[in-house]
Parts: sequence; C-alpha cells; structure tokens
Amino acid sequence: MKKLIYLFLLIATYLHGFQGIPSQIPDAGSEVRIVPVKPTPESNTITLKMFFPRPYENKRKSPVNVQLRIEGFPLGTMTQNNRAKLIYNDPEGQAIHVIIDNEPYLIYNQSLEDSFDENREYYDKLLSFHIPFVLNPGQHVIRCFPARSYGESLKGEGCFSTEVFYFQDRKKADTMNVDLKKPYLTYNEPQGHYPLHKSDPILLDFYLSNCQLSTDGYKVRVRIDGEMVRVLTEWVPYFLYGMGSGSHTIKLELIDKENLVVPGFFNVVERKIEIE
Repeated sequence: MKKLIYLFLLIATYLHGFQGIPSQIPDAGSEVRIVPVKPTPESNTITLKMFFPRPYENKRKSPVNVQLRIEGFPLGTMTQNNRAKLIYNDPEGQAIHVIIDNEPYLIYNQSLEDSFDENREYYDKLLSFHIPFVLNPGQHVIRCFPARSYGESLKGEGCFSTEVFYFQDRKKADTMNVDLKKPYLTYNEPQGHYPLHKSDPILLDFYLSNCQLSTDGYKVRVRIDGEMVRVLTEWVPYFLYGMGSGSHTIKLELIDKENLVVPGFFNVVERKIEIE
C-alpha cells in the first residue's frame, strides 16, 4: 500500500510540476527535487544566424571575432511572463548565450544596430564581439542560442546556431571528438551565482541536437554534488528545489537506451554553481 501511495504522489508531482506548480514531493533517495515544467511559449519567427566565424574557417589572429544576427527576439529586455516571477531573473535581460567548445556560456545582449518596423513589432539585431580568451591552436566549436532573462533557452527551429572553426593550426582537426550531425547535448543552466531563497527553484535547462528523449531511448542523467538524482526523459525545462547554500556541482550526461554515455565531446558536462 505504501508503494502505491508513493507512486500516486510521484505521478501527481510530475503532473503538477509540468504545469509549473511547485512540488513538495522529493525525488526518491534525494533531498533535491527535480520537477519538469512546460517550456515557455515561443514565436516561430525568431531566428539566429551566425556570419562569423565561417564554417571550418581557419582564424589566424587573436582575438577571434564573432558576428550574429537575431531576428524577432529583443535583447536586453526583461521577459514578461509568470515564470519570470518564480525563478532568478537576470536584470541584464534577454541575451544570446555563446558557448566556445565546452566552456561555460558567455552572455551578449549589446548590438551594433537595432531596428524595429514602424509599429515596433519586428525586431532585428546585429551583434559583433570578440571571444574574450586566447584559444589553443586547433579545432574549436561555437554554439549560440537566445535565452530568456531568467535563462531558459529558446528551442524552436532556427534558434540554435553552431559552427566548427580552427585557430592557427588546421592540421589539428581531430583535437575534439565532435560530429555536429550526431546526437549531442548543450548545457545551459544553472550557471554562476544565485541568491538563497529556500522557496524559490533554480532553473535546469539544456539544448538537444539530433535526438529526442524518451523512456526507452536517449535520456539525460543528472548528478548533483556527485550523487545521481534523476534520469530525464523529456526535453523541457526543469526546476531544482532543495538546493542549500554553498558550492554545488551539476553534471549532465546524455545516455542511450543501454544507459551508456553517448560518445561525443559535449555529452558529459559539469558546472559549478554558488548559492549565497
């Protein structure tokens, strides 16, 4: 009977969490709770394009320049919806998250130009910036996507842009185990520092390429502070509850139907966060 009650509560937790309602039922064997929520609705007119670096271009000088164009998604503004009131909301506003290789994302929300139509409904923005660190000679990958002011990545078609490029030495083409046509994971949130509010969740978010999650196929395994907390079978945002103050590590692994890590440079990612 206890097992049936627990199963009922677990199902109720999942359903309530998916509707964005905070849950008080912990995951089995862990004080940390991971609750799925619905993705924030997106317009199908949002697109992100990368102009530089060009595909497989060999960049010879540092710093390396990046140029992007975002359409239909105002940067530097605060996302206006109910979710923005539930989780940490960055005062810098909506931004482009840029990941070089498998490093933590960089945030860009400043432009060379802004343009609206006469009704200020259509938005078009050009961004140009330098990668703020020196790259090792050889192969590199840049991944970019727009994110809400509270960090959630946009997941619609045309919102994700990636390129392989080289720095100084194109002969080192196999320095990374990367095939952008095969399944891979892009870690997004959480990252950085968060204020401590015991009642507030922290966003867990990632981007998937060339695969879908399911109970009998690809999945994402979550480890927090070295402990396996949950295996995710749906590509949606999640809320983390029960994260105490101090340093924590969040590790995501893309795994296959045999629960083995999918080969690929991006498919095991770990980030350290601070809750203050």
